[in-house]
Amino acid sequence: SLDQLNLITTAKDNVIITDLKNNISIKTDSVSFDKKKNILESLTQSVLKDDKNNTLSADTFFYDLNDGVLKLKNANLKDFNQNEFKIEIAFLDTLSNKLTGKDISINLDNKSFDQNNDPRIKGKSIIYDNGFTEVTKGVFTTCKKTDSCPPWQLSAEKIQHDPKKETINYTNALLRVYDIPVMYFPKFFHPDPSVKRKSGFLIPTIKNFANSTNYISIPYYSVISQNKDLTFTPRLYSNSSFLLQSEFRQENKD
Repeated sequence: SLDQLNLITTAKDNVIITDLKNNISIKTDSVSFDKKKNILESLTQSVLKDDKNNTLSADTFFYDLNDGVLKLKNANLKDFNQNEFKIEIAFLDTLSNKLTGKDISINLDNKSFDQNNDPRIKGKSIIYDNGFTEVTKGVFTTCKKTDSCPPWQLSAEKIQHDPKKETINYTNALLRVYDIPVMYFPKFFHPDPSVKRKSGFLIPTIKNFANSTNYISIPYYSVISQNKDLTFTPRLYSNSSFLLQSEFRQENKD
């Protein structure tokens, strides 16, 4: 339909919008185009795809064609690395492909983890730029999702996931065990969930015994060469004692 007085065009039922300039397509059930303001708007569920194999869906979107910025509400992004993002309010700059937003949760690809692990990040705000992710006021854990707090989690002022370097980096990180602060790290990093072999901290282990001393261990894995590696595992007990363990491995031709 066309509102000639206000120059607003409305389209309904299986609408497909193709932006050739920015290499994106949008599929929705209803959309209006304000020719005066050069704005596209939809109040129905919409799906956006780009040429990098990212898929972004949202309950509503507001697309200002003047500056190329898409505003999305209750957005869900599945990127080319198979990570899934949920963002309450998101802004996508179609010119640079940079995505920003607030109140986010990220389910990281789980292919190198045990099926009982759910590697994920939650945070206050996000900047996502071609795979590189920066979360502020974030929390990371791999514990299975339950109604109670996870057995362990790392909270940080800033969390950066770099898929090219395959690392997750933390600024001002605090390790919590059952929501109790245990250890502080000004700087901290570990391999991301896609890594099979890379130097860095491994998942913490927590042991609770009814008739013994409880402990937490934070292993560090070091790749020495193609056929040699080392794991250093400090074990911290609840009675303030500690145990230092190491394991060296070498694989030969035969």
